[in-house]
Amino acid sequence: LQAEICERLFTVDPAQAQVELGNLKHSVAATFQKVKGFILNLRPMMLDDLGLVPTLRRYVDSFAENSGVTVRLNVSGAERRLASYKEVTIFRVIQELLNHAYEQSHATNIQVGLDLGEGIVRVSVEDNGSGFESVEAMLSPSAERFGLATIQERVEMLGGAVHFDTVLERGTKVAFELPLP
Repeated sequence: LQAEICERLFTVDPAQAQVELGNLKHSVAATFQKVKGFILNLRPMMLDDLGLVPTLRRYVDSFAENSGVTVRLNVSGAERRLASYKEVTIFRVIQELLNHAYEQSHATNIQVGLDLGEGIVRVSVEDNGSGFESVEAMLSPSAERFGLATIQERVEMLGGAVHFDTVLERGTKVAFELPLP
């Protein structure tokens, strides 16, 4: 639509056409950035190239910048590549938990822990958001929109376990572990 407006203005008002072209250029650049963000969120190419830890660091920084939430990432253990499907699962679960803490719990502070142990990966995401009355409420069918039941299914499919700890108005801590071969 903006391109059409520019086209019509070229003969009538070249100065206004130039202004409209500037607006169009800005809109295209903004759209490109949004598409780039969608692609990063769908499957970060960095995950395949660099692995979980560098991708997670970049994502956490980007999330904090875009949301205004203070997010701290603590990585311990031997930093190394994991099986691709495990890296994707860990990344997706952390991504979902960060989004949940921000959008549903209205957290202002989130701590993410990633411990790459010898035979196990331990992850924890703790927020200062609104929390829930009970773990059962978090995992009930009516809470499906939060994706927490899906997180539990994903982790358990890979032989792991998820632990939910929440107190109403005091935040939520979700920890999970995945065995490594």
